[in-house]
Amino acid sequence: MAVDDTAISGRRMTGARFRDAVPNGVIARGRRTTATGNITTTETGVLRLDGIPVLAGRLYRISTSNINMDTTVSNDIAVCRIRISTSGTATTSSTQIANIRQTIDDATNSNIVPLNTFYAPSSDATLSVLLSALRQAGTGNLVVFCSGTDILDLVVSDEGVAPADSGVVI
Repeated sequence: MAVDDTAISGRRMTGARFRDAVPNGVIARGRRTTATGNITTTETGVLRLDGIPVLAGRLYRISTSNINMDTTVSNDIAVCRIRISTSGTATTSSTQIANIRQTIDDATNSNIVPLNTFYAPSSDATLSVLLSALRQAGTGNLVVFCSGTDILDLVVSDEGVAPADSGVVI
C-alpha cells in the first residue's frame, strides 16, 4: 500500500474513494437572531436553507440548536417541524421528516429543546430545508424567540456513507 493510501474496514481507500467514505461535516447552516412574529394555528416558516447538494448513498443530519418556543398563554401546545423539498424551495406543504411538540406549561418559562433528524436521499438532488412552527392547541400567540444571545441555528451535516436500515420494529 502506498504511503498516501488508507485502509478502512480492510478496504484500500485512495483519493476520491477515501474522501467519499468519510463524513464531510457541516455542509449548510443558517442562523436566526430575531424573534418571529406571533404565530397561531397557521404553520409559519422560521428559517430555511436552500441549494444544498445531497448524494444518494449518503446520510445527512438535519439539526437545530435549542428552540425557544414561547407563548402568551400557559398550556398551549407548540409544534416545530422540519420539512424538505428536492424540487424547489421547501414550504409548509413540503414533506415533513421530523417534528417536536411540547406543552408550554408556564407562559413565562418555556422549555428549550433541539430538533434533530436524519435524511438519506435515494438519488442525487438539491435540497431545501425549512424549519416551521405553529400553535397546535390553545389560545395564545406562539413566538419562536431568538436574539443575539438566544441564537437559533439550522444545520445540515454530511455524516458519511449511509448504512442500510437494520432496525427491528418490535
